[in-house]
Amino acid sequence: MESEVYPAAFIEIEDVVRRLFPVIDSYLEFGVPTFVIDSKAETKKSFLELYRILNPKGFIPIMRKFDGNIIIKVVSFTPKPKKSSLIFIILFIATLSTIIYSGWAQMTSSAFDIVDPSRNIFFNVLLYVFCFMLIAGLHEFGHKIACEFHGVKSSLPYFLPGPPEIGGTLGAVIIQESPVVNRDQLFDVGISGPILGFVASIFVSMLGLRLSYPTRYVLGVLIPSPMIFDFLVSMVVNLPEGYILLLHPVAFAGWIGFLLTFLNIMPIAQLDGGHIARALFGRKYHKLVSYIAAATLFLLGYYVMAILALAMLVYRRHPGPLDDVSPLSRSRKIIGLIVIPLILILSATSFTWPF
Repeated sequence: MESEVYPAAFIEIEDVVRRLFPVIDSYLEFGVPTFVIDSKAETKKSFLELYRILNPKGFIPIMRKFDGNIIIKVVSFTPKPKKSSLIFIILFIATLSTIIYSGWAQMTSSAFDIVDPSRNIFFNVLLYVFCFMLIAGLHEFGHKIACEFHGVKSSLPYFLPGPPEIGGTLGAVIIQESPVVNRDQLFDVGISGPILGFVASIFVSMLGLRLSYPTRYVLGVLIPSPMIFDFLVSMVVNLPEGYILLLHPVAFAGWIGFLLTFLNIMPIAQLDGGHIARALFGRKYHKLVSYIAAATLFLLGYYVMAILALAMLVYRRHPGPLDDVSPLSRSRKIIGLIVIPLILILSATSFTWPF
């Protein structure tokens, strides 16, 4: 993004800004058109309209509050060229391969030789891959829907391969190719993915638990489970006294789905939860909330993730929306303060404290 605007364009920009805002003062500051706005002015709808007018002309407005004054700066920008889809294809194939390997390693283990020697390995691996990709795909599809709804340009989802022990993937990411305009948009883009991913994890877990095997003996690795997973077990499985459950790979995919949702929705830096927290609390308190969340991850046993979170906080500050003055809508505040903590509590898994 560039900054300096030619003086000839200043008159055109000023005319647009004055039509939408009560301007107290206007000037060029180091070549950047700068406008002081009446602090009592309506800002959300006016700024959104300003962005829609200036963006096609190659300009980006930015609104902040300084010393009680509302300041709008307008910078020029050059859109980045579209990236090749080759990296998307490579990562998708790599992720698909690691998920297939993870499913195959689970279904061919000696534990399943004992409980179900006549199982159809190929079908079960195929079902596992489908369910795992469904969770990750719906998560990113949620982000994509929000981006399309608000006119935010975004890339295809880049799937990330991961260790077979955690299902074979680290999830996926969508890269925003244009900025979000206000806190409402930032909130919607952040929350849409985790909610769809959480719902998908519920249905995948219910299917997987029906396919799982009650057994008297520990035939695999004991893993801690989130509250929502224990609740689904009580709903779906009639587990006899003294029995434990050998999870079918599909149930494990659901478990991983809850884990990834929990990590993604933690209010840290530029994670999904970080976007939500930035929209809810603003720049000042976003950083404080992020440090608290990073400490929580450490206490729960996510040591590597906690270190990465601290690194993100130190080296990559959240830019915020273009309009960082207009408040988040009331309905979104209610959703953010009720739904997000509820999902965090239900999907939290501790590797240090017994639940």
